[in-house]
Amino acid sequence: MAFLALISGSAQALQPDKRFQDYVSNTWALEQGLPQLSVTAIAQDSTGYLWVGTQAGLARFDGNRFTSYDSRGWPGLGNGDIRALLAGAQARVWIGTATGVAVHEQGQFFQVLPTPLPAGPFEVNALARDTQGRVLVATNQGVYVAQDRRLVALAALRDNALALLQDGPDLWVGGMGQVQRARGAQVQTIALPAALASAKVRTLRRAHGQLWVGTSAGLFTLQDGQWRHFGDDPVLQRTPIEAMLLDRQDNLWVSAGDRLMRLRQGAVAERIENAPRFAARSLLEDREGNLWIGSMISGLTRVWNGTTRRYSKDDGLLDPLLWTVAPGQRGQVWVGSNNGVALLDQGRFRTLISGSQLPHPGAYALLIETTQAWIGTRSGVAVLREGALLRPRELAAMDSAQINGIMRDHAGALWFATSDGLYRWQDARLTRFAAAQGLADPRVRVLLETGDHRLLIGTYSGLYECKGEGVQPVGQDRGFPPDLHVTSLHDLGQGRLLAGNLTRETLLLFNGQRWIELDQSRGIPANSAFAMVEHKGDLWVAGLRGIYRLPLRELQQAATSAEPLPLHPQALLNERGDRHGGQKGDCCNGAGNARGFIANDAFWLPTRDGLVALDLNALDGNPVPPTPLVERVQIRGRWREVDAGGEWTLPADARDLRFEFTALTFQAPEHADIRYRLLGYDRQWMTLEDIAQRSVNYTNLPPGRYAFEVIGVNNSGLASPTAARLAFEIEPYFYERTWFRLFAVLGGLLLVLLGYLWIGRRYKDQRAVLEALVQQRTRALEEANARLEALTLTDPLTGLHNRRYLTRQIPLDLAFYSRDAGVNLHEDAVIFGLLDVDYFKRVNDTWGHDAGDRVLQQLAQCLRELTRQGDYVIRWGGEEFLLVFRPMPRAQLRILGERVCRRIAEHPFDIGNGTPLQVTISLGLMEYPPFPDAPQLLGWEQMVALADRALYEVKTHGRNGWAAWRPSRSATPATDSPWEGPPGQLIDDGLLTLVGSHVRLD
Repeated sequence: MAFLALISGSAQALQPDKRFQDYVSNTWALEQGLPQLSVTAIAQDSTGYLWVGTQAGLARFDGNRFTSYDSRGWPGLGNGDIRALLAGAQARVWIGTATGVAVHEQGQFFQVLPTPLPAGPFEVNALARDTQGRVLVATNQGVYVAQDRRLVALAALRDNALALLQDGPDLWVGGMGQVQRARGAQVQTIALPAALASAKVRTLRRAHGQLWVGTSAGLFTLQDGQWRHFGDDPVLQRTPIEAMLLDRQDNLWVSAGDRLMRLRQGAVAERIENAPRFAARSLLEDREGNLWIGSMISGLTRVWNGTTRRYSKDDGLLDPLLWTVAPGQRGQVWVGSNNGVALLDQGRFRTLISGSQLPHPGAYALLIETTQAWIGTRSGVAVLREGALLRPRELAAMDSAQINGIMRDHAGALWFATSDGLYRWQDARLTRFAAAQGLADPRVRVLLETGDHRLLIGTYSGLYECKGEGVQPVGQDRGFPPDLHVTSLHDLGQGRLLAGNLTRETLLLFNGQRWIELDQSRGIPANSAFAMVEHKGDLWVAGLRGIYRLPLRELQQAATSAEPLPLHPQALLNERGDRHGGQKGDCCNGAGNARGFIANDAFWLPTRDGLVALDLNALDGNPVPPTPLVERVQIRGRWREVDAGGEWTLPADARDLRFEFTALTFQAPEHADIRYRLLGYDRQWMTLEDIAQRSVNYTNLPPGRYAFEVIGVNNSGLASPTAARLAFEIEPYFYERTWFRLFAVLGGLLLVLLGYLWIGRRYKDQRAVLEALVQQRTRALEEANARLEALTLTDPLTGLHNRRYLTRQIPLDLAFYSRDAGVNLHEDAVIFGLLDVDYFKRVNDTWGHDAGDRVLQQLAQCLRELTRQGDYVIRWGGEEFLLVFRPMPRAQLRILGERVCRRIAEHPFDIGNGTPLQVTISLGLMEYPPFPDAPQLLGWEQMVALADRALYEVKTHGRNGWAAWRPSRSATPATDSPWEGPPGQLIDDGLLTLVGSHVRLD
């Protein structure tokens, strides 16, 4: 209880000067787990749980979920019709029901019975604590005091007791038509007026220097020893009073019928009407300063300060849809709505100009000056001057344009951002800036004059700057994204700028040299910024999705750092109620100039539901850290309550555990975080992804000592100072114990030793057999490798070598011939011959591919017969074959070509139909090296390429012949270095001449 008192003293209660409608409220009913809608009693125990009594059972609430108790599942509760609740020490809760008193302690309920048992019903109406800390019980049988788990009647107070108040040394007891004042053994009875003898005294409070009594016949105060009706409000004089509460800000909350009243300094300060959920049957202020209201028909409602005030239709605004806002004099606020212009003064709106008086009802932009107010609409401009609304004829050119912003520069010129271009009014002359002046997109959204008097123009498609009588794009060469819909601009000073946009919902920061995009990867919320204002070291940003603030020092660091530093904005208001998005609420509206300002410690903004003022002094947040608790553990399918105590040594088969836990915080618990870890298993803290799912499972845990820990972080980022901790131990199975493992190791070593000896004996016997088998397998492997090698180098159809064989072998042979002293390169040469079967396609098309394969196989055999040992016959591809003849006299080139062609032409090819087939070939030859004095000039690949070109010449001049390229007379290459160009260049340069079997080729 001392801890609770300490926390309560530092918590922020409801602001007394704030209207009730501006508080934030949330309601829980049957759908959220409340046992029944009639909430008759509320209490907060010393741990921090909220206990809620209804007419159909009791519930414990942690801000997220209800745990319900009724007399069927918990016989110790006695009765489910709860009349009163009182929190005690060590999380004990006293419960008054329609049939007696029960206590919840360490996860169990037990009844406290009166001694002796009275005759007839024993209904509890109220609970209180006396100056000695004893629990007092108001019943229909009188007042009792709890002693040693029994109730003892106070002999002097035996009348029907309905309400209790311990006020210093005096105990006040409300009954039927009277209030008794007991001090020690002395009892004084002060009756209500005689006409109210049957009135029930339901609640008693000391407040504002008076004793207040709420009865079924209205509200009374004690004056000169007599009860007098509270004379300030007729409703309170005749309406039954259900509940009263004095909060820490000295607000006296009084529930009168279907109304909730707030009294300050003995007078009614505010009445809340026509809201059934605020018609209180019970009231409580928790340790965080939240006001809890239990109603008879609407469940449980929590009320807290929040951070905003909203001014809308109830405050005199004709149309709640606002587009623009601007500061006026003496704290006044100008607003432009969908239906004219209004002025907020002393919390009430006064319509200045109706929508019908304007060129268009929608007032979309404002510029408030000392003697006049400029109003931009969706169809032109008007000015309010000395109480008269004027439409200057000089501005008629803008009558069909939407005015998004109005600004006066340092030189006195008036600028208009419109949907039809940028306009300047200066010296009674209106100038339009559009495409002809360099403004690619005439739809201008927002204007900014920087500290060094630059005029920046934000459009639907980029950022521009007005220079003289022209407009130039800005930032396109410095990282500003093209075609960006700019919604706001802000000058940070020192040449740094900020731009908000609708296209990407990011911020663009100009650091003086380049534009840097600040997006969600840097921590910036996705938001189309409509207003940006500096205030007390922060940048305040409001947009379509809500409001956040960002430390200016972080922006400065982001502008100067070469690394993309993370930013840490604080979300303050969010339309969708996103988690960690701040308070839920409508914001904001309109993009352009005059879309927000800071004055009177508030950020004023237009919204779709009136004017919102973000209270800058209410952002310190919730000073009360959450209370973390481990509630229960599921072991072998059965739940065990933690607060029941007991030994936490778990059996060996309890390896799968489920922990339920919570963190008690009631101010915006949906924005809280809960972190947990299992010491001995988890390496770091884990954060619940779903704050509503407050449980976690662990499976297949090994034996050992563990501690499950939980901490909470409230909606303001304040963490629990200490973690909730549950230490436990899981017993090992017998085979997991040390002695068993030791014996198992020794037994294993013995088995290894025996096995080693047995294996050694067998090894000697098998070694010889294995060695013979290895040798046999080695020979077989070598033979298989040789066969595999041959297959990779052989064409499967003809049995000839393939290209791979040539690629591997020819460089070695050419290198050998170049070193061989017996080879005279001027007289001898290696001959490359590339041949192709003439009209081979006809063979396949006429007789089929089997006939074609027969021709290729017989051709391969003929070529083998034409070559010597050491020559190559290569299946080059398709019907092409490559011949490589080892060094032979250059003079035999012609003989060789004719012999090969004649041999093939004379051979009868058997194609399997009984009729021999005659086949001819075209042959291209090339001598290597072609230039004896330059042996390194060409490689073998280039020789094949030249032979292929000679083959082509034969093909194009009749086929059935041969051709070769030979050096031209007196042709000498300029170098012996390897030829880097195409070999055909030697032909084009005239260094090679074609010879062959056809006369016209020679």
